[in-house]
Amino acid sequence: MNKKAHYRKQLAYFEKEFSGISQYKLAAWQKSYIEKIKKYVIERDFKKKTLIDIGTGSGYVATEMANLGMHVIACDLSPQAIKNLKHYKRRFKLKNLEPMLCKAEKLPLKDKTVDYILANAILEHIPDEDEAIREWKRILKPGGRMFITVPLKFKFIWPFLWPINYVHDKRLGHLRRYDLETLRSRFRLKVVRYFYTGHLMKVLGVLFSLFLKTNRFDKYFEEWDKRKQNKKYGANNISVIFQK
Repeated sequence: MNKKAHYRKQLAYFEKEFSGISQYKLAAWQKSYIEKIKKYVIERDFKKKTLIDIGTGSGYVATEMANLGMHVIACDLSPQAIKNLKHYKRRFKLKNLEPMLCKAEKLPLKDKTVDYILANAILEHIPDEDEAIREWKRILKPGGRMFITVPLKFKFIWPFLWPINYVHDKRLGHLRRYDLETLRSRFRLKVVRYFYTGHLMKVLGVLFSLFLKTNRFDKYFEEWDKRKQNKKYGANNISVIFQK
């Protein structure tokens, strides 16, 4: 695999995507993700903690977490993503938000300096998977928590959705898919909790919203998906919360 070519394609794709962001508005699935972070990841005294959002992308997680009052580091390889985040920092007056341009597997931080790590749909993009995992574990404090979301292996997805997911993987630059056992063996950390998301009704809801060009019903599809979060078969993604 040509890693340089892979990163060039990744950068071009996400630079274009993040350049198209015109306003700050949370989608239903993003609100759901934030709720999980608040409920299962951060602690009561979180304002004294440091959180890093690896591969911050649209920047909504970093912005929402910084708005709660904790110190937030947000990194991404996309200059446009960092530019957007700096705009949010000024707009919402978030002095505790620290944007950082860097790769997810090469973080300019000292050992054991962060309390929480968030990496939503990041690991599957990285060629040096082991290097990234070592780096994330290196910067995490003992007792710290790490929230990982990745695409689920095809064997757990409805077969008629395989072609769509295959095309989706190729388009976004996904290099691999995971299940709970694979993640356990890769990270070798205590599993605190795990969830399955992107079930059939949620997928149909996304297509429904795109077809009708409305987000009016998104929260209902998201609520349905939450009720299925313990069901593995038929999901498209898996989220795992680890503790060091």
